[in-house]
Amino acid sequence: MLPLALAGCLAIVAPALADDHRIVVGESVTVGPDEVLDRVTCLFCSVHVEGVVRDSAFVILGELENRGTIDGDALVILGAMRLNGDVGGDATAVLADIDALAEEVAIGGNAVTVLGTTSGLSPDNVGGEIDQIGGEQVGQVFLAGLLIGLFLVGLIVLIVLTAVNLITYVALGPERVQTIAGTLSGSLIACFLGGVCTCFALLLVGFIVAMILPVSLPMVLVFVVVSAVGYCGVTHWIGSNLFFGRAQLTGTVAASTLVVILQMIPVVGWLITLVLWNIAIGAAVLSGFGTSTDWLSSRTSAVPQHRSTP
Repeated sequence: MLPLALAGCLAIVAPALADDHRIVVGESVTVGPDEVLDRVTCLFCSVHVEGVVRDSAFVILGELENRGTIDGDALVILGAMRLNGDVGGDATAVLADIDALAEEVAIGGNAVTVLGTTSGLSPDNVGGEIDQIGGEQVGQVFLAGLLIGLFLVGLIVLIVLTAVNLITYVALGPERVQTIAGTLSGSLIACFLGGVCTCFALLLVGFIVAMILPVSLPMVLVFVVVSAVGYCGVTHWIGSNLFFGRAQLTGTVAASTLVVILQMIPVVGWLITLVLWNIAIGAAVLSGFGTSTDWLSSRTSAVPQHRSTP
């Protein structure tokens, strides 16, 4: 179910270009001198405006540099706003600074920083109010606390998932885990497609169960168990290919740690999760939870023989 939701997010948030609204993830955007856009949205990247943005410019984790004109609002979260051109609406920076690099820069609305600073701005070139909520030092403390919090959360997730993987390995036994890994070696594409189909099936059955029972907890538990079994096989397969000299259990735990760290990488981590999750679920189902590498295919390909009567 979660992989399907992530797939939907991919279809919505993936880098896209339109004539009047440019949305980009992880790649810088430049609005050329002769270019006119309605809106610009940039996630984990920077926007450089030399032309005209008729509505708004929005940046998360990046820099907004305006050398042209933004007729509407400009918003930066966790980055920086550098102004050599005018902003018709409000200029807002959250955990970021607003720097006016030219005296003639004009902001039609308010200039607001949250846990950041402003420079080069005065009531003469700001039509509204200049507000600083918090300051640079407070912002640095807040950001440091946020990073520490994220690190601790990541560490807890790493420990929990590694422990779940270890328990699953012990519960299944080395032979079943090797069988799941063998299914992966046979065909990653088949495992991925099998995982997608399984997610659809669990989603459908879960919907039906939720209509009959007051809660859908049984289907959630099924999904968790299938995911845990599949991930154990995936990490064992990765570990056996990366850590040849290690014992099977040691390699599996090391690979489990590596997989969790990769899934925490900004921007691409959720895509890695999407792919690995579907592959893991598919491997668990195709192998019958480690019963045989061709467990599902041997049952679906069997054709009943009808004896003809004289």
